[in-house]
Amino acid sequence: MRLTLRLIVTAFAMTCCGTLPSFVIVEPTPIEANTMLTEVMKRKTYVFAITIDGLFRASLATKRWERIQTPPELPLNGTFAALPAQSPLVLFVARRSYIGKPIPGQRYGLYLSRDHGTSWELISQRDDFGAAVLDQSGVLFAVTGHDGLNLGKRLLRSSNMGKTWRDITGTDRGWIEGIEPDPNHPGLVRFYIWSVRSYLFQADDENYRWKESVAIGTDLNSRQNKPFFSRDSWYTGGYRLSATLANYFEYDFENNLRTTALDVVPLVERFEFAKDEPVKIGVRVVYHFDPNALDQTDRKKLEEGHPRPKRQAPRVLLGDDPDGVDFWGLRVEFAGSKSEKYPPASAPAAESKDAKSNPPPRAFKFQVFNLTPSDPYERGVDLSKLADFSKAGEYRVQMVYGLGTCTGAVRNVWHGFLTSPVFTVVIRP
Repeated sequence: MRLTLRLIVTAFAMTCCGTLPSFVIVEPTPIEANTMLTEVMKRKTYVFAITIDGLFRASLATKRWERIQTPPELPLNGTFAALPAQSPLVLFVARRSYIGKPIPGQRYGLYLSRDHGTSWELISQRDDFGAAVLDQSGVLFAVTGHDGLNLGKRLLRSSNMGKTWRDITGTDRGWIEGIEPDPNHPGLVRFYIWSVRSYLFQADDENYRWKESVAIGTDLNSRQNKPFFSRDSWYTGGYRLSATLANYFEYDFENNLRTTALDVVPLVERFEFAKDEPVKIGVRVVYHFDPNALDQTDRKKLEEGHPRPKRQAPRVLLGDDPDGVDFWGLRVEFAGSKSEKYPPASAPAAESKDAKSNPPPRAFKFQVFNLTPSDPYERGVDLSKLADFSKAGEYRVQMVYGLGTCTGAVRNVWHGFLTSPVFTVVIRP
């Protein structure tokens, strides 16, 4: 994609008399394209992104970004609301900025677009909206009381797209750290409160008599509400790749502003083996780095006439046993059945007050590899040691790499787990 300021016109709008084009599409400049995103949301046919320069969208078919002309009263400080996967709508939560002076004439609240961002309407005006969720049934939920630091204390429900609201919070429990559709109760939401640890509140019906429980941790075995082949990851520290308009389609950002800079990639998308043959594939761990990405400080210096900042890739050390599979796992789908195995070395240590019944975690043998953007780590993995491939047919497979905190004290080694794109393994009869 050529990221230059360009005017694209339809051919049929041009006549021999020199009439003006019927519409204008403005692409981002190179500096705008390399500025880190502040918000992003991927929909069925478009992806929407916000930077300090404005609101942009790109068709998933063309992957070409264009600037959206927003109403002058729509402030771009805010977030996108969570929507059902197939919804054609876009909802933006515009909040007043707590940094700098407010811009006269701006109106804060929930903005709705029914035409992929071409036009917008303010459906509910107030300046303290927090997170918002549109349920599959068309019911809108929103947190209020957002003050720029805390996320809000009240939970509201609207059955008419924000025209009127019903407060369903009940007792004031503290700051709400997140809301989401309740997978166990269609049409309802559940929310989380942070108080030393995270607590989950759920209701059985629309009377919203909330029941409290300790929220399930985000450990490796807790994958509620995620697709089986999700590109999830977990890691402590380490370099993260930030999304820009220029690099969004090169990496697996989806609805995230950042992703881990490491990626597990099979060498090909389709492997074929004879029955009873070892299912050994080639896999590569790649270190992504974007030297052109600009944060707001870099952007300001560049606009002031300073040279483009030179960004150096941080050092990453990768741990693995090249001859074993302790650091590898699989997700496999075959003939309608699914199986999942996480790497033994990525399992978190169990908690127990009784040290005798909970022996120290096993220390895994591994080597340390210096990973750079130009020098990936590559090895062969025998999948037969991780799952059953004894039946002829086509398997959908996803690799999982993981190194947990139970491997011993080795400084600066990357800890966490990664998942690969889904690939195919064919076992011939």
